[in-house]
Amino acid sequence: MSYQAVVRDSDDNLIANQPVGMQISILQTSATGTAVYVETQTPATNVNGLVALEIGAGTVVSGDFTTIDWSADTYFIKTETDPTGGK
Repeated sequence: MSYQAVVRDSDDNLIANQPVGMQISILQTSATGTAVYVETQTPATNVNGLVALEIGAGTVVSGDFTTIDWSADTYFIKTETDPTGGK
């Protein structure tokens, strides 16, 4: 699943041309629901602060992306970003 985001720091400045740490969770039923899949990735932003990644292709923390039954429920994407690259 393709995903894009613009990354900014706490002062709303673009984080450009550097790696950022991201944790992506797929939550079931609601935006505060149970995480059925969690992964981490360290994509690099471009000059505009944009990251592009493929959910399901990161380092798995828990769950199995390929076994999510998308027709069985409502799912939400939660992203957490560390602008320092996850260090």
